[in-house]
Amino acid sequence: MTFSCPHYDYNAEGCRKLKVECIPGRVGCVLRGKIKVSEDIEKRLRELEKTNTRRKKRQEVL
Repeated sequence: MTFSCPHYDYNAEGCRKLKVECIPGRVGCVLRGKIKVSEDIEKRLRELEKTNTRRKKRQEVL
């Protein structure tokens, strides 16, 4: 990836702040709204949002 982030762990290739796989621009990312991401990353962000929405709906039912 060609960006600079103070929370990116080069050894683990993940986000130290969120403790998950690095997807630039995701919710909680310090780069959100500050960078232009590729179509591939935009697709991953949409999929992540769908997954999170489904998870929230399941939690509301419980």
